[in-house]
Amino acid sequence: MDMWRPYRSVVSTYLPHADIVADRFHVMKQLNEQLTKARRQIQRQADTDTKEALKGTRWLLVRADHSLTAEQSQQLQVALVADAELRTAYLLKEEFYLIFERIRDQEQARRFLMAWVVKVQQTNNRYLLAFVKMLRNWWQQILNYFDERITNGFVEGMNRTIRAIIWRAYGFRNFDNFKLQILLWLLFT
Repeated sequence: MDMWRPYRSVVSTYLPHADIVADRFHVMKQLNEQLTKARRQIQRQADTDTKEALKGTRWLLVRADHSLTAEQSQQLQVALVADAELRTAYLLKEEFYLIFERIRDQEQARRFLMAWVVKVQQTNNRYLLAFVKMLRNWWQQILNYFDERITNGFVEGMNRTIRAIIWRAYGFRNFDNFKLQILLWLLFT
């Protein structure tokens, strides 16, 4: 599920025996937001050369390393060389990503994540520490991902499609016509 506390509260109340799984996309989104905040602070306080090296790197830092083109990878490397604190934060983000990619067992994930948290604590980076706080608040739900490895990507895709139908649906006069549009979409996809 999305990492919104009311969702977790409702599921815990009405489905007390359900194992809640925090969606990995939303976990990574939280980490990427903290990395972006760290980059902004570093960029604000940096000298002119470092600011120039960090210019235009926002999306490069939050994308997975393997998805970068050679040119993007080179630009990212220039930025990482320019600031050691940013390089450390980025490498920790990539390590976190690899835990989700490669680990297939909850107990092993627990050990790797605990070691990762220790590394973050050693950096004393307030943005990464804020992420660790969130990680602790959702600890078991995040670890549950490693048992089932399920995401809510399908639901997110359905919601996006329904929003697109709503956007096109200005002429619908009643709910039945709207429902028919959704059913039609489901039949032909």
